[in-house]
Amino acid sequence: MKSSPDACDYVNASHIKASRSNKRYIASQGPLPATFEDFWSVIWDQNVRVIVMLTAEFEGGQLKCHSYWTSNNYGHLKLKLLSEKDVPIEATHNHDSRRRRANTVIEMTSLSRGGSPANTDIPHVNVRKFSLSNSLEPLSPEREITQIHYSLWPDLGAPASPSQLLKIVELSNDIKRSATYTHQNTKLDEAEGDLDSPMLVHCSAGCGRTGAFCTIDTVIDMLKRERKECFEDGSLGGSSMNNSHRLDADQKDKFPTLGGSYQWKGDLDLIEKTVEDFRGQRLSMVQSLRQYVLCYEAVLEWIVQQSFPDQKVKINVQNPTYVLRNTSSERDRDRYSSIC
Repeated sequence: MKSSPDACDYVNASHIKASRSNKRYIASQGPLPATFEDFWSVIWDQNVRVIVMLTAEFEGGQLKCHSYWTSNNYGHLKLKLLSEKDVPIEATHNHDSRRRRANTVIEMTSLSRGGSPANTDIPHVNVRKFSLSNSLEPLSPEREITQIHYSLWPDLGAPASPSQLLKIVELSNDIKRSATYTHQNTKLDEAEGDLDSPMLVHCSAGCGRTGAFCTIDTVIDMLKRERKECFEDGSLGGSSMNNSHRLDADQKDKFPTLGGSYQWKGDLDLIEKTVEDFRGQRLSMVQSLRQYVLCYEAVLEWIVQQSFPDQKVKINVQNPTYVLRNTSSERDRDRYSSIC
């Protein structure tokens, strides 16, 4: 964090990036009142345009995260709330909706708001848009920041459905690409390029739920990259997934690459390796066994959605220990069992 020479430049946040993906994140603790100014300074200094908040403000009678998004002056930064909507995240099965161009207007049907949704049974996220300006940089234009707030994920637990998390991943990438590629013709289901700005993700401590979200988003990006490379070398056949994602020659060039440094082996557990990468950069990323299994559930559900876009298929893992036993080596089972 940029600061004056005599000021403390520490903030409880970490840059996170897996070795096999271009996806970049800042994993952060939910800011405290004493660190609101530091938090928004990080947002400005790192050119963050999307904040993903994965915790309720209160859970089980305990305060999990302070309301850091109130319109106010935070040091030399001025934050102003522009809009606030409750956006449904129920799964849809129209594959074409996943291929909208990033420079189109994002359609977000808001639920009725009177402090709470009209139907509390409808899963939703709260999407807030802000303007952020810097008095120390008067020539810099105001920046639009979007916060996606998902409050239905309990600490150390999992959402009611992996599909809800996939919708949040899709929405966050949709908004981020719209901000990054305003004038470019970029598909929403492409792999991630080497973008300038990271996405900031936080829960309460910035470890468990944050780590699971970043893992799922990153592994899906890896699979998109692998799919793209398979199309280029002609190794994919004629399955429903292949037909629904077949590329024209002019589309292939729009997929970013890792400069030839990425080569996926079919027997490599991408989730395990991604969590291992993240844990080397921030303590306790993916904090519980349930969260670790959730990563597999969500990625499996994404694969099913790609293969059968018009069918409603439910992934249900009733015994997380069984899944873990059948997806990792004995050494890794011991490692993840120790964090339960």
